[in-house]
Amino acid sequence: MSSASSKTTAGEVLAVVVADHVRRIEQRVPPALSDEDDAVHRLRTAVRRLRTVLAVYRPVFDRDEVEALRGRLAEFGDVLGEVRDLEVRRADVAAVGSAARVPLEARDRLVAELDHQHDEAHRRLVEWCNGQEFADLTAELTRWVSSPPPGPKAHKSARKQVRRRLDKATRKVLKSAEAVDLEQMARSTGDELDELLPEAHRLRKAGRRLSQSTRAVTRKPAKVLGGSRREVGALGKALQSSLGDHRDAILLARYAAEVGASVASDGGDRAAYDRLARAATRRGQAHVAEAVAAVEALRRSSIAAR
Repeated sequence: MSSASSKTTAGEVLAVVVADHVRRIEQRVPPALSDEDDAVHRLRTAVRRLRTVLAVYRPVFDRDEVEALRGRLAEFGDVLGEVRDLEVRRADVAAVGSAARVPLEARDRLVAELDHQHDEAHRRLVEWCNGQEFADLTAELTRWVSSPPPGPKAHKSARKQVRRRLDKATRKVLKSAEAVDLEQMARSTGDELDELLPEAHRLRKAGRRLSQSTRAVTRKPAKVLGGSRREVGALGKALQSSLGDHRDAILLARYAAEVGASVASDGGDRAAYDRLARAATRRGQAHVAEAVAAVEALRRSSIAAR
């Protein structure tokens, strides 16, 4: 299905989308289990995109079936997330540490611990995929590809249903943005920052849903909408990425400070670790500024579309 006609139903389009996402998940499992470069990230992204499609376009499918599959995918995503978060932190130690001229000895100590944690997390991923949970998930995905369970909106016009669901996803992003003061978050640290992070997480998740649900219906194999919607989806992606990068920077800062405190308790010099923590904090603040810009652009785009 290269594009949808006015007579194409939502069920037909979303069945193609689901099948395409399942295919991508299946293709990405072996490289992830072999721990190939960036493979866990690609698999985790594929799993998240399918969960997003099921959430945003929920009325096209049977509600109970959607919740059951999303639950299984969430379990898989959690296992993948443990591995991926450690990969990101390891890369950030190298990037931020180099930019801040943190001594190589300190960087090596931070990475060595992360390598150990990563190996353990990847071992748990392999065990999970060799277990009954993954077998059940695979069987469920196969069933969805062969016979997606229809919901109350399955026989409605694809274009109308997709527009409505994306409009709702856009409104949810803007509503979530009203609940968190991003500019204050950029200035905050410690307990004050912790109070703001839950709302920022909800905003990041809303941005991801907008981005991924838009991507699913503006590209082959199930293109329903065109360019203007892609622009909105790109803003959702920018918001997701900037707040995700902020989260990663804050976690890096706290990890560096924690290791620094351990070094100091053993009589060592923690200065290099504190330098890395400060650099990571500054990096996180810059990412919040990017999120502010993305929200403003999305708000302008939403007003122009009325």
